[in-house]
Amino acid sequence: MPHYLTKSRFKLALECPTKLYYTNKKDEYADERLDDAFLAALAEGGFQVAELAKYLFCEEPLNELINIEEKDYETALANTQEKLSTTDKLIIAEAAFRYENLFARVDIMQTADNELHIYEVKAKSWNSTKDFWKVSKGEARLDKDWLPYLQDIAFQKYIVQKVNPDLKVFAYLILVDSDSPATIEGLNQLFRIEKQVEKTIVRVREGINRSSLGNIPLRIIPVDKECDWIYSNTLESGLEQNYSFEETISKLSQAYSENERIWSPIGVKCKKCQFITKNGDLNLKSGFSECWKHWAKLGDYDLKKPLTLEIWGGLAGNKSIAGDAIANGKYLLSELEDVDFWPSKFSHTEPGLHPAERRKLQIDKVKLNDSSYYLKKDDLKRIFDTHSPPYHFIDFETTSIALPFHPDRKPYEGIAFQYSYHLMDEMGNIEHKSQYLSLEPNFPNYNFLRALRNDLREKGGTIFRYHNHENTFLRLIYTQLQREKEGMVPDRNELIDFIRDITNSKENDDKWTGINDMVDLWKLVLAHYYSPRAKGSNSLKDILPAVIHDSIYIKNKYSQPIYGTERIRSLNFRNHIWISEDSGMNPYKTLPPVLDGFQNEDLEQFIPAIEEIAEGGAAMMAYAYLQFSDVTPAQKELIKNALYRYCELDTMAMVMIWEFWGNEIGRFR
Repeated sequence: MPHYLTKSRFKLALECPTKLYYTNKKDEYADERLDDAFLAALAEGGFQVAELAKYLFCEEPLNELINIEEKDYETALANTQEKLSTTDKLIIAEAAFRYENLFARVDIMQTADNELHIYEVKAKSWNSTKDFWKVSKGEARLDKDWLPYLQDIAFQKYIVQKVNPDLKVFAYLILVDSDSPATIEGLNQLFRIEKQVEKTIVRVREGINRSSLGNIPLRIIPVDKECDWIYSNTLESGLEQNYSFEETISKLSQAYSENERIWSPIGVKCKKCQFITKNGDLNLKSGFSECWKHWAKLGDYDLKKPLTLEIWGGLAGNKSIAGDAIANGKYLLSELEDVDFWPSKFSHTEPGLHPAERRKLQIDKVKLNDSSYYLKKDDLKRIFDTHSPPYHFIDFETTSIALPFHPDRKPYEGIAFQYSYHLMDEMGNIEHKSQYLSLEPNFPNYNFLRALRNDLREKGGTIFRYHNHENTFLRLIYTQLQREKEGMVPDRNELIDFIRDITNSKENDDKWTGINDMVDLWKLVLAHYYSPRAKGSNSLKDILPAVIHDSIYIKNKYSQPIYGTERIRSLNFRNHIWISEDSGMNPYKTLPPVLDGFQNEDLEQFIPAIEEIAEGGAAMMAYAYLQFSDVTPAQKELIKNALYRYCELDTMAMVMIWEFWGNEIGRFR
C-alpha cells in the first residue's frame, strides 16, 4: 500500500508530527483511539450532512451516479480521471487526486469550462454571527477554532491545483446553517446510517429528490481568500520551526513516505495522545513513552510517577499551567513549585480551597507521597447547615442534531432526551425517585421539562446538579419557549416560571437567580474535597472511584446487594452490588454497554472534549444510534434499559459523594 500523506494524516500530523510515525502500525504501537467510521458518523452527523449536500448540486444524486465508490487509491484515481475525460461539465463526489506523495478525496467537485470548484462538507454549525477571521492589534488572522477546517480544504485545493495547473481551482466549505430552519417533517430520518462489513454508508430513503427536501439548511461559503492566507503564512505544525504551507506538507510527506520519525516537542498536547498502552498490553509499544523518554530523559520508573500533565488546570484563565511547566523543563508533578501556578495577584474571600490552593495541595501530596484525602469537616458542617433537606439530585442527557426533526426547527437545536432523579431525606434514606427517557424521533424538550417540573415543584429542600450542564440546558429550553408562537405551547408561562425558579442567568439583558436555584456539587467538590486518587480530574466518573477509595462507609455499604431493594429503591436495578473486586471497585464498570460491542468509556472519545458534555458521551452516541440507524425492537429495548441504568448511576454517584460527606460529620450512619 502506498505511503500517501492523505488529508486525514495531514490533520493528524498538525496535532503532532510524531504521530505520523506511529499511525497505521497497530501490530507494533498501541492505539487507544477507536478508528470506527460508523461511530464517528453517529457522533458528528458528517455522513448524513455530506449526503444531503449532494442535493445542492443534483436533483437525484444516486440516479445520476456522481459517486466514486472505490476505496482503493489507484482505482479511485483512475475512475476520477475517466469521469473528468467524458464531459466538460459534471459533478463528482469523492473525486480522488494525487500529487507526488499527497492524496486527497474531495467531497464534491464541480467542473465548468476551465474551472474546478471543490467543496469540503463539514457537519459544523455556521450562522450570521460567525466569521473565519479574528482581528488582533490591527492584524487579521484566521480564527484558531476554524483553522483546522480551513487547512483541510487548503490541503485539497493545493493538490487539485497542482494536478490541474491549466485550470482555475476554487474552494468552498459547506457548513450546517443554524439560522436556516427545515421546512419538511423528518428531514433527519431520510438519511439512515448503516454499518456494512468493510464500510459505513448512508442509506437514502427511496424516492427522495431535491424537490422533496424543501429548504436544505446548508450554506456554501467560498474560502479562497482563507486558503491564500494559509499558503502565504507560516504554519504552526510542531516541526523544529514554522515553515510555509508547501514546505510543511513536503516535510511531512517525505517523513511519512520514508518511515522517518519527526521528534515533535512534548507538551500539553500529549495528554490526548492515543498511542499509549493504557490497557497494559505488553506486546505493543507506547509511542507516548518513547516521546517522553526522548525529550524528558525519563526512564520507565520515572514514567510511572505522576507527570506534570496531571496538574489540574481548571479556572486558570488562558494560562496553560502544564504546558508552561513542560516548556520550562519540568516534567514530573513533584518538580512544580509555587512560581509555576500561583497567581501574581492572589485574593480569596470565599470559604474552601482557592484553585491555586487546590493545585498546591495536589503537588504537595505527590512530593510527600501522601495518598490521604483532603476534607475540611468544619466547612462540611456549614455546607450541610446551609443546604436544607430533602436533597434532590438530577442529571440530564442531552444532544444536538445537525438535521432537524420537524419543520421550523433549526439545525443543532439542543435536545434534552433523558434525566434521572434521586431523592435523599434528612436521615440519609435514599430512593431513585423518577426518570424520563424519550427515544422517539421527535422534539422532546417540553415534555422533558413538564416531567421534571412535576417531579421537583413544591418539594422544598435543595436541588443538586454536577457542573453547569443542567443550568445551561434549562436556559436553552427557556429561550426555545420564548421563541414559540403565541398559543403553540399552552403552558409556556408555567414552564418558563419553573425554569427561572431552579436556575440562574448572568446574561446582561436577562439576569436572575431562582429561589430554588440548583446547587453545583462540582463547585463544592472543588472547594472542599481533594483526593489523589482522582489524579487532578474532577469529572464525576473519576471522583466517584476516589470517594469509594477514601470512604470505608461507602465501600462497605455498597459492597452489599442493598441497591434495588426496600432499603434503597431503584427503578432499574434489583439487589445490585455497586462495589466489588470484579468491577475494579468502580460502579461504572458494573453497567451494561449502551451500544453492543463497545465499552461505554470508549464512546466518550467521539464527543467534543468539553468536560460537562463528555460525561454523557455514551448516552449521546446511543441516542444517535437509535435515531439514525435501523434497529430491531429487541435491540431498542436493550439500549433503552442500558440508558436508564447509565443515567441512574450519575445521580447515584452524586448521592454517594453527599452521603460520604454526611457520614464524615456524623449526619448519616
